[in-house]
Amino acid sequence: MRLSTLRNAAGILILAAIPMIASAQSDDHGVQLAKRGLGQSQPMALDLSLDPNWRLYGFQRDGISYYQINDLAGRVQVIIGSADDVFWVLPAGESTAKVSLPTQHVQLPTGVTRSLVYMGAEFSLVLYGSGANAVWSVEASQ
Repeated sequence: MRLSTLRNAAGILILAAIPMIASAQSDDHGVQLAKRGLGQSQPMALDLSLDPNWRLYGFQRDGISYYQINDLAGRVQVIIGSADDVFWVLPAGESTAKVSLPTQHVQLPTGVTRSLVYMGAEFSLVLYGSGANAVWSVEASQ
């Protein structure tokens, strides 16, 4: 009787996990990207940030990837879209953050701290400085 109950419970857990697995996609490098929640302060997505001061969530839909950076209070700072090697910034959140893209460079502040926030197979997201003069930079991964 006990083994049967255990088997039934395991089956229910597996069936319950299927919607979660189906709602996530991979960027082909092991990182699971969500299909819903873009723009939310606390989306149901993995935090991909390497920096404990930021939250970075990845989303994917119709072949386009989106990377949303939130501060610790959940406020959207920047959303970057990408398809193949093309990157752009979405007009989201209340932040007036400056973003340097591979095809549209922004002058980086000198003498500031460099913080690696995300590193994927194709690009890295780095924050230079802090406050109003900070610049987010999309850079080729090394």
